[in-house]
Amino acid sequence: MARAAALLALLAAVAAVALVVGDSWSQGRSNGQGESTRGLATLPGTAGSGVYPRLHPVAELAAPGLLQTDSGWGVYPALRAPARLTFPAPAALAAAGRFVRRREGAVSFAVGDDRGGLRGVGMDRPYRSASLVKAMILVAYLRKAARAHAAIPASDRESLGYMIRLSDNGSTDVIYRKVGDPEIRALARAAGMTRFSISDGWSEARVTAADQVRFFLALDDLTPPRYRGLERDLLETIMAEQTWGIPAASRPGWRTYFKGGWRPDSGGELVHQAAYLERGRRRVAIAVLTGGAAEMGYGERTIEGVARRLLAQTGGPLLSHDRSSRRAKGRPRSAREPAPGVGLRRRTGRRERTSARRGG
Repeated sequence: MARAAALLALLAAVAAVALVVGDSWSQGRSNGQGESTRGLATLPGTAGSGVYPRLHPVAELAAPGLLQTDSGWGVYPALRAPARLTFPAPAALAAAGRFVRRREGAVSFAVGDDRGGLRGVGMDRPYRSASLVKAMILVAYLRKAARAHAAIPASDRESLGYMIRLSDNGSTDVIYRKVGDPEIRALARAAGMTRFSISDGWSEARVTAADQVRFFLALDDLTPPRYRGLERDLLETIMAEQTWGIPAASRPGWRTYFKGGWRPDSGGELVHQAAYLERGRRRVAIAVLTGGAAEMGYGERTIEGVARRLLAQTGGPLLSHDRSSRRAKGRPRSAREPAPGVGLRRRTGRRERTSARRGG
């Protein structure tokens, strides 16, 4: 009985405190315009949003000068490493910007994460896509096949494998004719791409770094669930000779799904790459587009240099690692190993080169 009486007394005390606090919230507060907020139950520190404690954008919490934050009813403790809340960290973004300014030719890059940030240098500048657009052609084909409720023919599976893994142009022509420009434009709209255009063939599509980040960040959402395994397998297992740039900087720490593109252009070589990265629960996309390089290798080194600087500030786990996101042996499948069900047989003489027809 004594214990029950004590419990009742405690509940009565809690109820009394709630009544006092609720009454204090609803007493004649001002909204800054001379109007009373009596009865609106506006919470302290929320500026009328009804959210307690007051919420701050991640970028604001990561600002170097924000050591303590007054919530209205108390002070948040200082964050030990607030820059780790954002990707990339401000120092990493500045380092990538300095590196780009030292490179020859045109260089644009964009980086974004699943927390909504999108930053970069020259990220809205348009470039001819070359083979970078092949990742979009892949997803557009899979969306069209899913709507038709049709099985993918073995010949198309083989062409998809050559198109992505080897960046074979002839195989791309086959898939592109089955997809068409309207399907690719619809995909761009679904991805939230704002400056993408295509009308004179796939290699002449116009792309920007910002739009490629938007597309790669939404890759899984854009791909029908039944085909996500195929999409991921192809973009993760591109042949070793084309695994330069971002994957050279990101692996083995990040699972990396990517596509590159290259071709001769007036004034030099176009060399592009975009990638979607996963580590634990963190999701990141990076796109680097370059033009005017004296040779392809220079563009590859530019892309890798940007990626290394953007990823340099993420040493150590950002969040707890999710073991289920790794393969059984802890490493991605070799870039030379065929994907299940694709039936990719090695063909010689059809690998994409800088001089390949219709672009690289």
